[in-house]
Amino acid sequence: MSLLFIIPLGIFLVAAYLFKHLANEMAYIAAAVALISLLVTLCLAPWQIQLLLLVVVILSNHRRSSSSSAPVTESSLPDEKNVKLVYRGVNYDLTPAQVEVTEDEVIGKYRGQALRVHHLVKPPATSTSSTLKYRGVSVSEHKSVIPVVKEQELTQNSNWSNGLG
Repeated sequence: MSLLFIIPLGIFLVAAYLFKHLANEMAYIAAAVALISLLVTLCLAPWQIQLLLLVVVILSNHRRSSSSSAPVTESSLPDEKNVKLVYRGVNYDLTPAQVEVTEDEVIGKYRGQALRVHHLVKPPATSTSSTLKYRGVSVSEHKSVIPVVKEQELTQNSNWSNGLG
């Protein structure tokens, strides 16, 4: 049995290591060298090693396909009511807005399906009494911090800055 296949195998291992640790274009060159040396290694390897690799690939694919071939039923999927919703560590419940719409006219077709215009029957009610927290401070409604400047004051100040006043 010829051990000549070990040389391209060593080149493959070095190129794969370089691929993992290099960046940019050099990594692509290392990947190309690794792929070519792997193909040469597989061609030069003795038939016993090629047969062993073939058996390993077939068994790994058989295990993967047998575990993923279980049929998906509705009972295996989580219920929408039992799903736990979390955003940035805060649990919340989903309360979708109930909106009634009417379909008026067909305005065109997109990929063979009719494209219709939808109009709201009654706009959804929005709650304005929600208390929000921003950085630990409760915020109930938006209040402007910037004072409103009257137009006369603004023109008078600009005259002073121009040296006209």
